[in-house]
Amino acid sequence: MNLSKKVTREKVQVLLSTYNGSMYLEPLINSILDQDYPNIEIIIRDDGSIDNTLNILRRYTSYENISVIKGSNVGLPHSFFVLLQMSSPNADYFSFCDQDDVWQKDKLSRAINLLKKLPNSIPAMYCGRVLVVDKHLNVIGHSPILKRKPSFKNALVENIATGCTIVINRAARNIIVKKIPKHALMHDWWIYLVVSAFGVVVYDPEPKILYRQHSSNAVGIRNRFFDHWKARTLRFLKYRRGRLLVKQAEEFNDIYGNELSTGNKRLLERFINIENRRGLISRIQYAFCGELYRQSIVDNVLLKSLILLGYI
Repeated sequence: MNLSKKVTREKVQVLLSTYNGSMYLEPLINSILDQDYPNIEIIIRDDGSIDNTLNILRRYTSYENISVIKGSNVGLPHSFFVLLQMSSPNADYFSFCDQDDVWQKDKLSRAINLLKKLPNSIPAMYCGRVLVVDKHLNVIGHSPILKRKPSFKNALVENIATGCTIVINRAARNIIVKKIPKHALMHDWWIYLVVSAFGVVVYDPEPKILYRQHSSNAVGIRNRFFDHWKARTLRFLKYRRGRLLVKQAEEFNDIYGNELSTGNKRLLERFINIENRRGLISRIQYAFCGELYRQSIVDNVLLKSLILLGYI
């Protein structure tokens, strides 16, 4: 007699932070519910919306696998960290979600199949490209493909992980929630920093997210050369004015410095002390030593130029 065996799939918790997102919220949630991965819980934290967002969310509270929390406004990065703290330490994977995208049906199954190839004791993160669409879901283009591998050397000066693509395993979740940062530039950048320092980052060149490009995106994706150069330059200068890159690195060192490998510890300390490199010779040596890099040629040239000029 043939007995069919029930296959138990690892549990995935989808973490969604909403804020005045009523325009596109329903297509997103429906695309999550339509995933071909069977064991999904959705935790939604509203970050103080004043539009129709909460009314829309209440329509989904009848679903057994959806929880909705009404929160106060703490801002995008911290709201996701709060969600991660609220997530279950017994879940196997944790997926981050933006309020205005649409997921392809196999978004989660593809991410988890790739992460499952790694030992579950190692902090691991999946991220990937996105298919850029307009507000009507008409295709505009793709996000750029990575030129170099993800690494801690890259994570110190660039975030390659678009938040809505990120899926992490339990080991990554547990190390991130040890202490929530105050100076993280974005939640996705901080996650990339942590996992690249202690584990494995899996980058998927095949897009599984329809990423709406519109004026309310927290971080947009630009394709034209001039826009790319201008946007990156202005962002770098903003980071410089507030020492934001260094502050993020300093807090990372405060939280994780004693746990880093010798190589990553030295790399981090040299970056934190970058402002002490006043002489031109020392800046030239640091700019071209190969310790830090960004993905595109434009960004890499810009990074080295700003180091040479003393702006980083």
